[in-house]
Amino acid sequence: MVTTILFGLYSAGVAIAVTLIGYFTGIDKTSTGSWFGWLSVPFLILFIWMAMNERKREDYNGNMSYGQCIGTGTLVGLFAGIAVAIFMYVYLTNINPGFVDFTIQKTQASMQSNPNMSADQIQKATSMTRQWFVPMGVLFALIGDVFFALIISLIVGAFVKTKEGESGVKAV
Repeated sequence: MVTTILFGLYSAGVAIAVTLIGYFTGIDKTSTGSWFGWLSVPFLILFIWMAMNERKREDYNGNMSYGQCIGTGTLVGLFAGIAVAIFMYVYLTNINPGFVDFTIQKTQASMQSNPNMSADQIQKATSMTRQWFVPMGVLFALIGDVFFALIISLIVGAFVKTKEGESGVKAV
């Protein structure tokens, strides 16, 4: 459990650093900002792989099933998601509250270009977006990390697991 918490916090640290770099450089308000956050995904993959290997070596004596791999990776994502969700709340309410307005303005501009939406519909949608932006951002941070960690674990676990009857510890 300590291993999954540790690597989850490492992954969260990278995601938080990427978010802050985007904020301080202004990338978050450019067209590049939409993909900039994906830079933390390779690190999530790396930390899941490292957590699986460490648990395989230390907790399972070199033998780790596919299910244990998936559980380990998903727990890494859960702990990363909890930390990132807490950060996103602080980020959206205190560090960069203008991001909510920026996103709403972009959304409103795209809605205004839609001829099927009336001004009243745009106003209602904008009001609802403003009300739910922070809670949904926090929720998506948590659920998104767990979901991506599960998908990554399904793939990485296939390479980390040991086959039945095969020892993970090789004789030299």
